[in-house]
Amino acid sequence: MRALVTTAPSGSQDEAEELARRFGLVAELRKGRLVPELLAAAQGAPVLVVGSRRADLFDGDRSFRASTGMGFLRLVRARKGDADPLVKAAALARGDEVLDATLGLAQDALVATEATQERIVGLEASPVLAAFVVAALRRLPGAASEAAARIEVRCADHRTALRELPSGSFDVILLDPMFRAAQEANPLFDLLRRHGEHAPLDPVTLREARRVARRGVLVKDAAPGAELTRLDLVPLPSRRTARIVFGWAPAE
Repeated sequence: MRALVTTAPSGSQDEAEELARRFGLVAELRKGRLVPELLAAAQGAPVLVVGSRRADLFDGDRSFRASTGMGFLRLVRARKGDADPLVKAAALARGDEVLDATLGLAQDALVATEATQERIVGLEASPVLAAFVVAALRRLPGAASEAAARIEVRCADHRTALRELPSGSFDVILLDPMFRAAQEANPLFDLLRRHGEHAPLDPVTLREARRVARRGVLVKDAAPGAELTRLDLVPLPSRRTARIVFGWAPAE
């Protein structure tokens, strides 16, 4: 059974149907049903409930408010002049074209589009996560809505998508594999663990990303960077207390 998309009393059925159509989910009329009734109708699949100001994903015995997690706070800090570590590591500048090949909650995409002021393409393999993050981006506060609108979410496996893209399609490609998510305590990372891709980044995929990039590929890892070492990437200099390190692979 595919995940269901329905509405809260304040929600738009048009949005529910658009999300379902876009990501291969099932749009359901609410018909006054309570969440347990909707979950029963979904036969174990998640249920995304969209309202005018909030959206919630009900997945088994858990519920998740649609959010970009720390992405919004990182965006606010960037607008105050704080240097975001990812922007610094990738040397992102205005006008850069970026592909976030492992979108997740779109946290990195938000700060990337703020730095570049350009459209960011984000790939998410899970239809449920893709719909969830679109709902979250649409409901960010006004200060972030302009940046959120520049993120184009596509439901696609990054391994397949990278093979199909022409060489030199983007200036920078971001890769944040799921191998570090198990260390995160934020409840939203439980959602990523449920529906995200858990396979580690493989050298073939990294090579394809380097081909598609005009400048290079930024790979994120948990400190001290064991996965970067496995991929023959040298961790970029960072603070000793940093929980995240980056590796840079130049374009081929």
